Amino acid sequence: MDEDSVYLCALNRIFCFRPAAGRRLMEHYGVRGLFSLGKKELSELFGGDEKYVSLFLEDTILEWSRKEVEWAAGKGVQLIPIGSGHYPVLLSECGDAPLMLYCYGTLEPGNTNMISIVGTRLATGYGRECCDSIISSLEGSDAVIVSGLAFGIDVAAHKKALEYGLKSVAVMPCGIDMVYPQAHREIAAGIAKQGAVITEFSTGTKPLRIHFIKRNRIIAGLSKCTIVVESRIRGGAMSTVQFALSYNRDVYAVPGRICDINSSGCNYLISKNMASIYNGIENGFAKTPDLFSGTGGEKEKILLTLKNNSATDIDSICRKSGLDFSMVSALLLELELEGKIVSLQGNNYKLT
Repeated sequence: MDEDSVYLCALNRIFCFRPAAGRRLMEHYGVRGLFSLGKKELSELFGGDEKYVSLFLEDTILEWSRKEVEWAAGKGVQLIPIGSGHYPVLLSECGDAPLMLYCYGTLEPGNTNMISIVGTRLATGYGRECCDSIISSLEGSDAVIVSGLAFGIDVAAHKKALEYGLKSVAVMPCGIDMVYPQAHREIAAGIAKQGAVITEFSTGTKPLRIHFIKRNRIIAGLSKCTIVVESRIRGGAMSTVQFALSYNRDVYAVPGRICDINSSGCNYLISKNMASIYNGIENGFAKTPDLFSGTGGEKEKILLTLKNNSATDIDSICRKSGLDFSMVSALLLELELEGKIVSLQGNNYKLT
């Protein structure tokens, strides 16, 4: 048994809700270092928090971890640590990335052409048709469809990915030893054969409400772009969008009728310049935007850079958009004349 896997599995459980802190400590002390510290050192490190001190001093967590590693090996489940060559490259760029992933199936860590497709559990025929159109247009590509295996848009996206021969990744809000919802066990099995089912949660972890939010950050972090097909303004997909924006990833939303509550979230994202319009439906088929090249329009890139509606200086806009200074300067002037942005003191800009 790989002892590093045992220690890492333990660290992942301890810092599941504080992955950024766990990552910093692991980088400083190493995978095993924290377990060799004494009570005084641990108490100083964790500000006297006895919960953390006892976890590192007692053998219980390591005993549990050895059984977890043995179970995973027996079930063909990979334990993928952050920093390894098997960890998804885009996810590793996120400050709150999990310390470890449980993976059943095959995950392509170097594939940056992952697209997350998310939306309401109450999908309509329109939403399912949009999933079909978007995914059928990617047939034959190396795109990987990422979603959360939930009812509605999520499962529709997974099903279409399997139908069109695309790889898919399902991110679960529970332990890898269960499937949520259980009604999708057969679909999960198909995904594992044609992609992967993954989670950060240890075995036996139930799908609690907070776990769905944590799951959504992984969906966003894995993906170069996120497409929201149908969502209410307070829908779960909106949290995935917030994570995607915080990671400076592209977000697209499929527009819908203004009277359709299931499209209210998509329309809101578009109206606030938080998402680009996905209007690829043409004669019944999807004319997919260039989701991977980042050439969705220079002005659009600048608007997305200013999406948080906070003042941003021109150097930051250049860095985040990847555009040169002269082009950004010219486009900022055009956007200002169009009334989409306002200039502030100190060469700063913000959305109107």
